[in-house]
Amino acid sequence: MEAALVRLHVKQLVEAGVRPEDIAVVTPYNAQRDQLAALASLKEKFPGIELGSVDGFQGREKEAVIVSLVRSNPDGEVGFLGEKRRLNVAMTRPKRSLTVIGDSETVKRCVLFAEFYWLMR
Repeated sequence: MEAALVRLHVKQLVEAGVRPEDIAVVTPYNAQRDQLAALASLKEKFPGIELGSVDGFQGREKEAVIVSLVRSNPDGEVGFLGEKRRLNVAMTRPKRSLTVIGDSETVKRCVLFAEFYWLMR
């Protein structure tokens, strides 16, 4: 489901005039990156779009960045998403547009994401 939301948002950005080469989809997990590439067919449908891991995207920027958080569980476990450095890299890559897609019930249990969630509401 998260991959479908990412694809829909990329489509909306492109329809609004953002060039695919100015869009990045960033996720903390390589497996999610691979799933987005395969299931959402992002690279085929939107040539030039960049898919990458948070760690691989460090030091770079794009006009629009979509962050796919992946984590969803009843215990609110966020794994290494709760690390300040990774959160900083993920949230500071866009020049103009940041979209965060994830399970708010899971991530808001993490102190760092709870603050972000509260600010964005």
